[in-house]
Amino acid sequence: MNKNKNIIEIAVCQINAPCPEKINAVILTECIRTGICEEKWKPHLWAFLEELPVPLIHDIVLSGLLSFEELARAIEIWECTDGPTTDWIREMAALSMETAA
Repeated sequence: MNKNKNIIEIAVCQINAPCPEKINAVILTECIRTGICEEKWKPHLWAFLEELPVPLIHDIVLSGLLSFEELARAIEIWECTDGPTTDWIREMAALSMETAA
């Protein structure tokens, strides 16, 4: 198993733990990228965007699986609450856009 797959699988295990339905990495990343998902996956998205430790999210972005911009857009689409993780993602997305300009 490659390193990128390990990182997203760790995240999926953490967000699946309290949920009766189990999401997989492919569905999770598609929901984040497209902004479209079944109702049953919304708690998983909220957990990913609001509750995962910042270092794990950072590793996912560094692996190239998702970008800060995609994550920040997902925060808005899924109407996540403000908190340390969501604030950090927004800040990192803003920095990424500034450095790209």
